[in-house]
Amino acid sequence: MTGRADKKYCSDQCRYMANNKQKTVAERPILDVNKTLRKNRAILKKLCPVGKATVRREVLDAMGYDVRIFSSIFVTANKQIYYICYDYAFTPLLEHAVEKALIVSKQDYMNAWDPWKFVKKNA
Repeated sequence: MTGRADKKYCSDQCRYMANNKQKTVAERPILDVNKTLRKNRAILKKLCPVGKATVRREVLDAMGYDVRIFSSIFVTANKQIYYICYDYAFTPLLEHAVEKALIVSKQDYMNAWDPWKFVKKNA
């Protein structure tokens, strides 16, 4: 190796490769979550082509939907929780002992989410 005394890499290419490898390891969890979010969104989009649809939970499960991964949540005044995945959302339903999901296109009012409104204020 020639150059500075504190040189760590033999060439720019070696330095790029080492930095990219380190970055990939550190960002793997982020990449995995984003991959799952994209897959979940594609499933919701396919199942909800007109803005609103109800499907059985088994359909979501069979398509590989991961209920643990979502981009945000919205809680209605009735305390019904919508799990949002970018521009689609779903809420779990139980109809006649059958688990279902109501899928909707994300609405503008869902952007006004304030998680602190559910925190009890000390008087």
